[in-house]
Amino acid sequence: ARSFNYMAEQLQRLLRTQQEMIHAVSHELRTPVARIRFGLQMIEDLQPEEADPSISRQIDGIDQDIDELDTLIDEILTYARLGKDQTPLEFSIQPISEPLEKVLEDFRRTHPNLDFELLFRGSETRNQQAELEVRYFQRAVQNLIANAVRYADHRIWMTCTLDIDSIRIDVEDDGPGIPMSERKRIFMPFSRLDDSRTRSSGGYGLGLSIVQRITYWHRGSILVDTSPTLKGARFTLLFPRYQPTDAPPLTAPP
Repeated sequence: ARSFNYMAEQLQRLLRTQQEMIHAVSHELRTPVARIRFGLQMIEDLQPEEADPSISRQIDGIDQDIDELDTLIDEILTYARLGKDQTPLEFSIQPISEPLEKVLEDFRRTHPNLDFELLFRGSETRNQQAELEVRYFQRAVQNLIANAVRYADHRIWMTCTLDIDSIRIDVEDDGPGIPMSERKRIFMPFSRLDDSRTRSSGGYGLGLSIVQRITYWHRGSILVDTSPTLKGARFTLLFPRYQPTDAPPLTAPP
């Protein structure tokens, strides 16, 4: 028993050290990335008005690479932050419709070629409130929509259902869907599918892992299956409508 306890403590220390290292390295990367961006901006300012098109293309490519690196650093930091013990979440009573409508409005502006639809089940759902950590709740919904955008052909639906005790958010797309055998693996960090959902679609393999951790800290769950209407993937978030006051505090997610 003592040997088992010692091994468990050693594993916890190793995991904690790994999380702290990932967080520290990701945080420190922000400084050189900022310097590279500043230097690139200076090079752009020094270019003559009729610069060589090949140089302009190279500068644009570097700028896009910096944006991707910046996004990756932000995702790693978020994932590491949500992996700590007793992650501080600031829950408050908020209208459920506002963060959902804001996320979809942003995607409608950046992806005009796709048809986004927000549905509320129940005539009063749009005007109802729930206890949420709004910033992370919105981030979870945003990640699910971003995932659907990468694979949808034309349509993305988001449906919100409220009852007395729970919130349900469904995000569906008309893309190729996710094979049954891969539905657990997609939530692993840096995991991406090959066949129907290929690397050419982009992403870093952290978006769904972040959603899973946000759901954990809301004492909820996330499910994935096939959309009965659009025939693509359907992700379902299930949250308690109000956080229990007598529940024990959560520890770091598994």
